[in-house]
Amino acid sequence: MRFNEVFHEILHTWSWIAGVVFALVVVVLGWAVVFNRAGRRRRPLFRVSQNVRLELGYAAVLAAVAAVLVIVGFGANARVHDGEGNTAEAVPAERIDVTAYRWCWDFRYTSAPIQVTGECRGGEMPTVVVPAGRPVEFALTSHDVIHSFWLPDFAVKRDANPGQVNELRMTFPEQGRWKGRCSEYCGTHHVTMDFWVEVVSPEEYQDYLAAGGTAV
Repeated sequence: MRFNEVFHEILHTWSWIAGVVFALVVVVLGWAVVFNRAGRRRRPLFRVSQNVRLELGYAAVLAAVAAVLVIVGFGANARVHDGEGNTAEAVPAERIDVTAYRWCWDFRYTSAPIQVTGECRGGEMPTVVVPAGRPVEFALTSHDVIHSFWLPDFAVKRDANPGQVNELRMTFPEQGRWKGRCSEYCGTHHVTMDFWVEVVSPEEYQDYLAAGGTAV
């Protein structure tokens, strides 16, 4: 599932709104410069503070813009949370408990006694293996401070907070290998806090589980 499509969609909406607001501001400023230049009038044509209807109009427009941004943002967040293209009732093929800590990641599979971790330094980055074309649910938490589970190539990110579990459901459309990172500054070795996501065929994934995490 390409979550960057969700990102591009919401970016497109916000860009249109920002463009319209910018155009309106330019028009109003241009009108003010042309018709209210110093020396052309002894006093301003009107004072905004004395025009209640105009002030209410400003407030209504701003409230409408804010409402649209909130609705679009919450809708996009829900699509990322549930997995774009997945129904809410879809049962994940795998649930993986992810614990972030300073400064690496711990992945624990719920369907097999497999635990993947590493040092995230000196090339020892953990690799989490998932099946292609099937929904996978990551249950994210943190051992110490706030971290963030980020897959740049899919434009998807979800915070990992201490004492809280945030769920992220994804379906990876094709086999491949992608790098994940922590996008929330968490201290000295934040820059090395990377991991790999290895997407394999469903058959290879079953072999991986059966072999206890050593088949891939």
